Amino acid sequence: MIGFVLIAEPGEGVNLMRRAMLLLGGVALAVGAFTLFYRGPGQPFIRGYVSDVAATMLVYAFLGLLWRTTAARRTLATAAIAAAVEIYQIVGTTPPGFGGVLVGAFPDPWDLVAYAIGVVAALVWERRSVRSGDRTGGLSDDIPTAL
Repeated sequence: MIGFVLIAEPGEGVNLMRRAMLLLGGVALAVGAFTLFYRGPGQPFIRGYVSDVAATMLVYAFLGLLWRTTAARRTLATAAIAAAVEIYQIVGTTPPGFGGVLVGAFPDPWDLVAYAIGVVAALVWERRSVRSGDRTGGLSDDIPTAL
């Protein structure tokens, strides 16, 4: 049985994981905003593939916040969601408006490479965050939170 719960139970490991996923989500949103507004050289590459990397990292972060499971399962679920988006592009029609921007309009095998890079980057982020928290006894609670 797969259970989705918000990580809200007490415990240092849970707080460390929650912080790691919130930071990962923030980084993914920042990269996504950068790709949206970037107008320099290589714009098609940045917009087409770097945004896919960021989107996959964001999905991983959401799953990390909502689903208490192993990193391997979260990685596989994120990859499955990314693959489903690509399959939808092949067989579906492009949704109008924001949905078309979110899902994309054209299938591209290189998107799968970008998704894989995003999943690996998110997994490495999680592993490094948790490992560094174990060595230091967790992130300090007196780190100011963003308003």
